[in-house]
Amino acid sequence: MERLKLRVPRLPDFRTLFRAHFVSGLLILIPLAVILWMLSGFAQFLWSLQELLPESLRDSLLGEDHPWSAALKLAFTAALSIGLAFLISLLGWISQHYLGQKLLDLLSELIQRIPVVRSVYSALDQMLRAFGSGGGQQFNRVVYLEYPRQGVWTLGFVTGNARNAQLPEGCLNVFVPTTPNPTGGFYLIVPESQVRDAKMGVEDAFRTILSLGVAQPVNSEKRKS
Repeated sequence: MERLKLRVPRLPDFRTLFRAHFVSGLLILIPLAVILWMLSGFAQFLWSLQELLPESLRDSLLGEDHPWSAALKLAFTAALSIGLAFLISLLGWISQHYLGQKLLDLLSELIQRIPVVRSVYSALDQMLRAFGSGGGQQFNRVVYLEYPRQGVWTLGFVTGNARNAQLPEGCLNVFVPTTPNPTGGFYLIVPESQVRDAKMGVEDAFRTILSLGVAQPVNSEKRKS
C-alpha cells in the first residue's frame, strides 16, 4: 500500500497573498464576525438581567466578595438562556393550538387599532413569516430582472401577483434584497414579461446574495451533462 504524502502548500509572499486572497478571507471573516457580535450582544443583555434581582440577594450571591461570584454569575446567565429558550419554544407551541391562535389573533386586532404601530407591526409580521421556515412559501420563485437600469441584472423574489385595478394585468410583486444584508431591500412591481426564471431555490439565492455572488449554485442542466 502506497503511503499518502501530504503536500504542504508554499506560502506566497505578502503582496501576492494580499492581492489574491484578501477578499476571500474577508468573506469568511464577515459572517463569523456578525454572528459573534450578535451572540456578544445577546450575552450582555442576559448578563444585565441580574440587575433585576433584589439588591440584598444580588450582593450576597453575586457580589464581588463572594468566593463563587464568577461561577454564580455564569450559572445565572446560563439559566436565563435556557429559560428564555424554553419560553420562546413554549410560545411557538401555544401558537399552533386553537386557544393560542385565538389569543394571538386578539393581540393582533388590538395592535391593528393603534395608528402607525399597526403599519410597522403588519410589515414586520409579513416579512418575518416570509423569512421563517413556516412562511417560506411567501417567496413563490426566484427571478432575474433588470434593475436599477436596463442591462444590469439582479436577483429578486416573487411574493405574489400584483392585484390592483390601477395596474396592467400580469404584474408581479418582487422583493429585491440588498447584499450582504438581505433583510433590507426594495419592493418592485414588475410585468411578468420583464423577469426571467432563475431556476434556483430560495436558499440558493440567499446563499448567492450573502456571498456577494461567490457561492453560486450549479445549474441543473450542467449537472446532467
